[in-house]
Order: sequence, then C-alpha cells, then structure tokens
Amino acid sequence: MDIPRIFNIAESAHRIHNPFTPEKFAALGKALRLEPGARVLDLGSGSGEMLCTWARDLGIVGTGIDMSRLFSEQAKLRAEELGVADRVEFIHGDAAGYVAGEKVDVAALVYPLQPSVRPCHLKVSGKAGETVRT
Repeated sequence: MDIPRIFNIAESAHRIHNPFTPEKFAALGKALRLEPGARVLDLGSGSGEMLCTWARDLGIVGTGIDMSRLFSEQAKLRAEELGVADRVEFIHGDAAGYVAGEKVDVAALVYPLQPSVRPCHLKVSGKAGETVRT
C-alpha cells in the first residue's frame, strides 16, 4: 500500500506536505493547549513534522500513521534528528483502518491526501471532543 508515486516524487523533499507552515503547527499546538505527556494520534502524518516538533517543543507523545512508505521512513528519521524518537512512533499503513490501542488526547487529521481517512476520526477519539478546523 502506498500513495500515488507522483505525490511521493513531488513531495519527497518537503517536510510539510500541505498548506501548513512550522508557525501554523506551533499555533495549532498552542490553541489545543497541549500539555507535556499528552497523547496525540496523527492520521495521515506525512513526514512527521507536526508530531516531531510538538514532541520537541511541547513534550507530547504520539503515533503517526501514513500510507506513504517513503514519508513514514522520513518521519522516523526526523524523530531521530530532533531527539524525540523515544516519544513518537510512525507506522506505515492505512489510517482508515487503524484502531488506537489506548486512549488519545488528540486525534489529528490535518489535510489528508485520502478522503477515506476522515470517518476514522470518530473511531479512535473515544468521545466527542473539540474540533479545530484548519
């Protein structure tokens, strides 16, 4: 399973694969009032920039799932680079079929490539929570 090859080629050099910036990720983390130790599930995590920087800057722990094998590997490398590999993990897989093994504080779905991922947000969040539209 993987995303279309053209997307891997076009986006392989980008740390962020959507219309976000590092500043917007920081603002989103602040808006969510993430505290150290908060558990974040990132569905469609791309190259892991959001989880990795939140782990470094805010002390969260988390899991990212992405359909791109390349992006999942890049995310693991980024976690090592930022010194947060012990707090975040990245899984190559289809987020639409993923079930979190434990409760999460935030289930993030930021600009996914695959629209089929959207219904899984309710499956993993466990209860109704705040929705932040980006």
